[in-house]
Amino acid sequence: MSSNDRPASRGPVLVCGLNPLGIAVVRQLVAKGEMARALASADEVASYSHELKRLGVPACIGVASSAGELEAAGLHEASAVILAANDDAENVDAALTARRIRPGVPIVARVFDPSLGEYLEETEDGLRVLSVSGLASPRFADLAMREAKEARAERAASAGVRPLGRGRTVPRRVDPILVRLALVASLVTLFSVWFFARALGVSLFDALYFVVETTTNTGYGDFAIREAGASAKLVAILLMIGGAGLLALVYALVTGWFIARRIEVLQGRLPERGKGHAVIAGAGNVGFRVAQLLAAADFRVVVIERKADSRNASALRSEGHHVIVADAGLDESLDLAGVDRASVVLALTDSDAINLKVALAVRGHGLDVPVVIRLISPELSDHLHGRKGIVTISPIAVASEKFANEALALRRSIGGGGGL
Repeated sequence: MSSNDRPASRGPVLVCGLNPLGIAVVRQLVAKGEMARALASADEVASYSHELKRLGVPACIGVASSAGELEAAGLHEASAVILAANDDAENVDAALTARRIRPGVPIVARVFDPSLGEYLEETEDGLRVLSVSGLASPRFADLAMREAKEARAERAASAGVRPLGRGRTVPRRVDPILVRLALVASLVTLFSVWFFARALGVSLFDALYFVVETTTNTGYGDFAIREAGASAKLVAILLMIGGAGLLALVYALVTGWFIARRIEVLQGRLPERGKGHAVIAGAGNVGFRVAQLLAAADFRVVVIERKADSRNASALRSEGHHVIVADAGLDESLDLAGVDRASVVLALTDSDAINLKVALAVRGHGLDVPVVIRLISPELSDHLHGRKGIVTISPIAVASEKFANEALALRRSIGGGGGL
């Protein structure tokens, strides 16, 4: 039987987009004994050319939203289409284009926006919408709750002899400007009190009163400096001028302190006082959804997010969660989040390196708190899983299996191809 006569249900699955998700889907299909083809940009094809060759998967260079390039990639022979690009708009355009060329073809599209995905599924039969964060977030949340429960059970079994851990107290540095200012003010005040006590023939306390009213430029006239000598007048002049500058500096520092304190409050940079909470590093798509899932399960959530303008961080803050704008990889940030009293820590940023850094920082505190981290690379996730008590999950591994299975299930339910 020639390839043109082959039933559509036995045709290859066309995977559009060779990012980490796309190539992982290709691996899943090949592992299941399925034929696959790829349609991707020149850079993506070049990045995975050796693996595609090893897997025996042909690739076509182009974009899935182009009708001609979809046809050149083998849309008419494909038993299903998987759209794995990172952009919602690109995947939606590609889905509609594929349906226009070949109505009824089974399609699995990667779309993050829930409302957009729901609309597509309602208006297009045989089209399934999935998202990496939507698939991986429940796994992270379930695993975090299970790890926290097991950790509580272990601590209860040990009769509370071993504490969860002790965080380090990070001392606050005293501003060196304040130190110098206090030193200068003290020296000037002591000298002036001594000088005017002798020049005006008054007690040290009266001299202090005169120095204060002169420095603050209030000038109540309690002491007549007019009759004093030229040296006393000169010192008084210098004291008034220096006092004005000194007070201006003091007011500026006090104002700056209040402003800095207000910024810290707005950015959530206040110590978490509670215990038993979940600390989430990263308020991206996965972190945002995991925080909501844990909150729905009655977990108190503390989120550390690096970007001050993060839309997800603002949404979580508006829901009443403690959101700290800081670098989660810093010890100070972890101390603010109260990791020593947390029930579980999840590192869910978009960077594997940062997530691993957060996990090692928690272990560096000497804590036995459960740590769950997100690693994009399935290979790295498998390699590091369980080491130093750190649990790893690859959202790509979770999602790629679901994308492949969903495409094959759609193909079976539709009968392979929309009337061809």
